[in-house]
Amino acid sequence: NELSFKTRARYFEATKRFCKFLADNFRLQNFKNVEDRHFKAYVEHLKVNNSAATIQSDLSGIRYFHRKAGSKNRLSQNKKLNLPKRATGKEDHSFLKIEIDNMRQLATQQGRQDVIIAIDFACEFGLRLEEICTLRVEYLMSALKTGQLVIKGKGGQTRAIDLNQEQRKIIQKYLDYARCSGRYPKDYLISSSEKNGVKREKRSLQNWMSYNRKYFIVANRADLIEDDKKKRTETISWHGLRHTYAQRTYAEALEERPRKARKIVSENLGHHRTEVTRIYLADKPQKK
Repeated sequence: NELSFKTRARYFEATKRFCKFLADNFRLQNFKNVEDRHFKAYVEHLKVNNSAATIQSDLSGIRYFHRKAGSKNRLSQNKKLNLPKRATGKEDHSFLKIEIDNMRQLATQQGRQDVIIAIDFACEFGLRLEEICTLRVEYLMSALKTGQLVIKGKGGQTRAIDLNQEQRKIIQKYLDYARCSGRYPKDYLISSSEKNGVKREKRSLQNWMSYNRKYFIVANRADLIEDDKKKRTETISWHGLRHTYAQRTYAEALEERPRKARKIVSENLGHHRTEVTRIYLADKPQKK
C-alpha cells in the first residue's frame, strides 16, 4: 500500500523502460541482479532526450522496484550522478518565431510531414507530444462539427479547446491530408495503428528534435530577452512549443477577455492551476 495509484503506475512504466534497456544492452534476466554500473549506463541514456524532472522521476521509480525486488546491490543517489538541474519556472522555454519558421522549413525539405503536423498541433493548439501521437482522425471530424477539439491528456484528464477560425483551417487541412493518405476515422493522424505505433512515432519525433535542433536554434537565444519576460533557455524542446502557445493565447485573451485570460490558458493547457500557468507565461515577478 505504499505510494498513490498514479505514482506506482508512473514508477512501473519507468521501470519497464529500464528493463527494455537492460535486455537490449546487457541481456539481464533477473531484476535483482541489476548493479550500479547498469543503472549509471541508463542514466547517461536518459540524459540524451529527457528533461531533468523526467529523469529524476524515472530514477525514483527504478530504485523503488529495485528495492522491492530484494536486491542486495545499491544504486547511486542523484547527487552522485551529475544530473541536469531542474529549472522549473526560472526560464522562458518558448520558441522564437524564426526558430519555428526554420523548423518547419527543415521538416518540409526532409519530407517529414509528421514533424510538420506535430509543430502545428503543439504550437497552435498547445498539445503535448503524446497527445499529438494519439490524435485520431475522428477527433478532428468531431471538432469541426462541435467547434471544440476534445483531448484526453495527462492523467486521463479531458479538456475541450474552443476553436478560432485559424484553428478550424488547420484541422480542415489535416482532415484533407488524412483522406488523401487513406486514413479512416479510427486511425491515428500520424502514428501507425500497429502495435507500439504511438511509441515509435513519439520516439521518432523526439529523435528528430535531438538530431536537428542545431540547424534551426538561434545561437544567442538566451540573450534575446523580451520586456517583462524571464531569460530564455539556451536550448529548445517539443514542450517549448506549448509554452509558445500559452504565451500567444494569453496575449490574445488579454485583449478579448482580460479577466479570464489566465483561466483560458490554464484550461486549454489542461493544467487547471494558475501557478502552473505562470511557469508557461514566463512573466517576471512583479515588484511590490
